[in-house]
Amino acid sequence: MDQVIGIFAPVFGIAVLGYVCGRHHVLGPAGPTVLSRFVFFVAMPPLIFITLVNRQPDEIAHWGYLGAYLTSIVIGGAVFFVLGRYVFKESGAKLALGIFTSINGNAGYLGIPICLYAFGSPLPAILATVVHMVCVYPVLLTWIELDLAKQSGVPITSRVAKIGQIFLVVLKNPLLMATFLGVAAVALGLHLPQWAERTCTLLGRGAIPVAVFALGLTLAERDVEAGGADPREIATASVIKLLLIPILAFVLGRYVFVLDGQMLTALVFVAALPSPKNAFILAQRYGIYVRRAAMTVFVTTLVSAITLPLILYVMGGNSVSP
Repeated sequence: MDQVIGIFAPVFGIAVLGYVCGRHHVLGPAGPTVLSRFVFFVAMPPLIFITLVNRQPDEIAHWGYLGAYLTSIVIGGAVFFVLGRYVFKESGAKLALGIFTSINGNAGYLGIPICLYAFGSPLPAILATVVHMVCVYPVLLTWIELDLAKQSGVPITSRVAKIGQIFLVVLKNPLLMATFLGVAAVALGLHLPQWAERTCTLLGRGAIPVAVFALGLTLAERDVEAGGADPREIATASVIKLLLIPILAFVLGRYVFVLDGQMLTALVFVAALPSPKNAFILAQRYGIYVRRAAMTVFVTTLVSAITLPLILYVMGGNSVSP
């Protein structure tokens, strides 16, 4: 248990510090945005790149891990689809945003730092991030855009053009670009010069504390605590994210894809990560599902302070790095 506390105490401690600073406006109104952009555009891409460059091809293309994770979130999304459509009477873009909120995990700002300390590498969270960027984001964003375009009476030709724009935006994501570059470097057997490796490593080290601190800052924003949403739908999305998907990941990883040890623990842990802030950002951008997304992010993040350490304590054993 001491080992698990040693992993989580620094991470959640920095997040709490960020929350307190956010509440007291220590960094001003632009603080959360500036730090988040620094992590997303400057620090996190080198961390992903250098992590992949120093790995073997079979570690990156771990099809059992990728298959178990993708299948888990697809089933979780299907469950929310049924409940959202027939119980909560959601449809179109709202339903897509509900699915987005209930199956996406905060792999970047929370998963990568904790995986680094718990498993000795951020790779499990990076692989989950790639799954979402390649398989989830394009599908759900296309669904949202096409539904809103249809409601606005946009011509079919313009809707098709929107699909191309969405995929272009996804491909230009700096985290995905860093992933592609890292995989290409490994495939080609390229070796970085020492100065380049040290630069990426130094920037990557900055991503860890800043990402966690920025997470605390964003949780302190008033809009994240917006109320008035259906508590049943928030509870449903939270249960799917924090309970159903990790259970599915364990069953599929253990009995279908035959994972064990550290890889199985990492799979379940990453599957149990809370909903990310970008679910709320997307809802705010489209002007729909805002309160439900905000509250789901807030609730799952708070509850994960209990569930994530519990998962490592129950499953970790010898698979957690000292």
